[in-house]
Amino acid sequence: MQLGNLILKSVPYVLSIAGGVFVFDFAQKYLHDPSWIDLMNNVAASLLAIPLVFLFYDYSNYLVTRRMNKHQHTKIIAIMDGCLLKILAQMKNIIGLKRIEVPMQDINLNYKKLNLDARYLRAIRKHLNELEDTLYKSDKISVLDPQHTQILSFIAQELNQILNECKYHNSPREIARYIETTLSMIDDWFYATGYSVRKKSHIGRNKK
Repeated sequence: MQLGNLILKSVPYVLSIAGGVFVFDFAQKYLHDPSWIDLMNNVAASLLAIPLVFLFYDYSNYLVTRRMNKHQHTKIIAIMDGCLLKILAQMKNIIGLKRIEVPMQDINLNYKKLNLDARYLRAIRKHLNELEDTLYKSDKISVLDPQHTQILSFIAQELNQILNECKYHNSPREIARYIETTLSMIDDWFYATGYSVRKKSHIGRNKK
């Protein structure tokens, strides 16, 4: 629940509380029969107590939901990071690099020297399935930002293009083009999620 929605949902409760204050004030000032005063006081107490209970419940639920969503968001980001790093490890083998730094610098691909070993392609398929499964679950509970979801969808699309090209056409030039796009998208993911900052923070905590 967003804070704006919580405020809008609180309006009837606030009005009810205001009504309770008004009824109580009215009874004290303008009524003289003790039985009527008691009745109006009970009405005022109900108008005050019941909304306060529901308002407290909704606000508590909002805080708990926000904390859970934050935890889920952090968990899914970490899973996606691990999955994409595994995919990068296979890409490194395919394009013949000893290492790939994140964020990545300009990588010059020579399509004639791609190593399209079946082992690397099977590993990419495995990690792609993991990525798509996690993306589907995160979409169901809406914990990722739309930008992050879009980047991951593009990455999954490009990886499927690579695997399909290897299976059906096997054009190294096209495969190299898809790999370049995939690497660019993966770099966008790590930039959008602040991977470098999170990595430094994690290393700092481990040193302590």
